[in-house]
Amino acid sequence: MSAYPQAYRGLVAGGMPAPEAAALLANVRRELGEELAAGLLARSAEKYGAKPTDSHSVNRRRTARYGAAKDAADWILTATASGRLTTTPQQRDNRSTT
Repeated sequence: MSAYPQAYRGLVAGGMPAPEAAALLANVRRELGEELAAGLLARSAEKYGAKPTDSHSVNRRRTARYGAAKDAADWILTATASGRLTTTPQQRDNRSTT
């Protein structure tokens, strides 16, 4: 059974405490992030790997592209592990309180 319906049923039926449901969903999110990052790295290594016929300049460009993909994979891991995909700006109340 998928974790989402399991957490929903557990919360609605009352058999699963909210922290346990949140932990279950966080674990699923982390696992998905790990799979996405691994897939991105594998595809990048396949696409941007060094070829024996490449010149130094082509090899440098491929290495740079692979580095960018690795940075993206690292961001995916960080974002899915922390649960924060973006940074939320500080909310300000511009209305006067006086």
